[in-house]
Amino acid sequence: MARTGRASLVALAALLLVGCGVPIPPEVPDTSTPQPGGAGDGSGQAVDRLVPVDGGSEVLAGALGDLATRIGAARDLLLAGDGDGAVGVLLGVPGGGDAPGVMPAIEPDRAGAGSDDLVTVLVTLAGDVGGERSRLVIELVRDPMLGDLGAWQRDPIGVIAQVQRIATEAAGSLGQDGVAVPASDGATLDAALLELPGELTRALGYAFVVAATDDAALSAHAAERGAGRLGVVLVALELAVEQLGVAR
Repeated sequence: MARTGRASLVALAALLLVGCGVPIPPEVPDTSTPQPGGAGDGSGQAVDRLVPVDGGSEVLAGALGDLATRIGAARDLLLAGDGDGAVGVLLGVPGGGDAPGVMPAIEPDRAGAGSDDLVTVLVTLAGDVGGERSRLVIELVRDPMLGDLGAWQRDPIGVIAQVQRIATEAAGSLGQDGVAVPASDGATLDAALLELPGELTRALGYAFVVAATDDAALSAHAAERGAGRLGVVLVALELAVEQLGVAR
């Protein structure tokens, strides 16, 4: 009788709420059962995936794919010993390229009016999509890609100049007033560039060295290390697309 009375009270309360115009909350689904694609669904997936509810995941995955294509091109150029070409791909037209670059390379006021570098495009798209997917992308851009995203957004010209100075001084390819000095060893260069935040930032430094040095051994070392840094970014991009739950 007690159970019947309780059920009658619940039904009566529901009728009163409806009569007062108060919406009745929908039944809360049982979340104790793992959902497909999650970490505990037994599907064997190693990476948790964000469940796409709109077209935002596909848009972000497309932008990540564009980045991967351009970064792969820069890596190939570095491995071929073409430092100038790699710089052009990473920085676009301001760096001597003929297409949108990977990284910001123009003054902030112009960037605010519509920079077309691929990182800026990706960050803008992430802001439009919002939520957990936006957080995933922004964290990717910060680590492992650029490191200090704020510095790149505020003063890309200054950051690029600093990277070039640190790289060329560590490599010993240029001294004061542009006078050539003896080349440094690879370990000194590696230690200097390791202080820079972000794998793309470090790869840019190595590309500057390949473009500037006349030391064949140092150039080969910088090309290999720079390509390796770009390889790390390519793996991170692939994992990010997987987390978005988009098949590529």
